[in-house]
Amino acid sequence: MDDILVFDRTSIRAELDQFIQYAQTLNAPADLAMAIQAWDTVLSVADSSKVLAQANFHLGCIYREWDELFTAQRFFGQAHQFDADDRLIISARDDLNRYIADNQMATFEEKDRKNSNQIISLFRIATGLKLLQMDKGAQAYPLMKSRTKIYPNAAVAKHLLTDIIITEEEKNAAIAFLEERGWLVNTQHELYAISDSGLYAFYTELAKLHVANEVYDEAADCYEQAYWLDDSSVDVLYYKVICHAKSQTWKVGLATLDRLSDDQLPEDIDPAEYYHAVATICGAAYQSTQDGAMRLRAVEACEAVLATDKKNREIANLLKSLQSDQPAAKPKRKWWRW
Repeated sequence: MDDILVFDRTSIRAELDQFIQYAQTLNAPADLAMAIQAWDTVLSVADSSKVLAQANFHLGCIYREWDELFTAQRFFGQAHQFDADDRLIISARDDLNRYIADNQMATFEEKDRKNSNQIISLFRIATGLKLLQMDKGAQAYPLMKSRTKIYPNAAVAKHLLTDIIITEEEKNAAIAFLEERGWLVNTQHELYAISDSGLYAFYTELAKLHVANEVYDEAADCYEQAYWLDDSSVDVLYYKVICHAKSQTWKVGLATLDRLSDDQLPEDIDPAEYYHAVATICGAAYQSTQDGAMRLRAVEACEAVLATDKKNREIANLLKSLQSDQPAAKPKRKWWRW
């Protein structure tokens, strides 16, 4: 489980107990954002009230530790709805409610400040996406990139960019742009939340900007977040493989590659670029493992590239090295020898 970088819900549903054990190990401060995404994934696949209560409780605890008090309050409340008798959940919920009541002025001032920051985030996301529509990627890039530093993954962004108070006076062209596309939804009177489709658009477009700037590892991370938001769209995983090949992260690239089919590529994927990535990833894996099946896959990918790009020297050299490693054929027995 330590190598899980794309949360494959089908696999997780089949091995939910093991995945929950993995999520419980993510306790270090540097792992908490990943823990949030893991527990949110549990919420999307579990059907047991006890498990749903556990996932909401863990999310509440992490956000409580981060001083995101109202987000923590929301998750503790949901945990209590799924398991009203759990004393640990009741205690955590009541302790937080008391803290908010005892520090009402300070906590609500902090909420107002964070609400302003949330509106700024929405403004920057919307402005970045609008600039891309105007072919102004250079201006869009720093605006959109800055949001991933504040919200390190799609789950955190989804949780924190919700329950945003936006009055009629505060609405502007950026807010209207998000609303028109269904990327910002009105949940209650003057309360808004960013939609999964809005975050998906953000991460896929930011990934393209990272690629244009040759920041392939961050591009792969963005494609990963997009897949987590919508795992029905596998196209982003093909792009992710290409990014891993270019950033030479062979192991992760191979793990992603194992989820994909080479039989029929999505229309938007450049076959030469994709098979170039497959060849280099599988070639590196073969050098490490000497796995014959991996060598064969690398050879086939090299041949697919050279079928359309005969002058690709890098792939031609890789193919030559792979073929030279092929075991020598056994000599044929002479007819007169038995």
